[in-house]
Amino acid sequence: MTFRAKYNGVCGNDCGDRIHEGDEVEYVENVLAHGHCQPSDEDDPEPRPVCTTCWTTIALNGACLC
Repeated sequence: MTFRAKYNGVCGNDCGDRIHEGDEVEYVENVLAHGHCQPSDEDDPEPRPVCTTCWTTIALNGACLC
């Protein structure tokens, strides 16, 4: 489900473009991305790393719940 961004940021998908206030965005696996971007077709060869402090999977942009 897409919605309008309230803040600027960086797309979490492979495009790497900036997200601007008012762009159509959505969360893809807990990472904010443009509504028109498609997730990468590449399969992760290894499982995503887990933060040893909050025990959540670290997102592609390096964020966790800490």
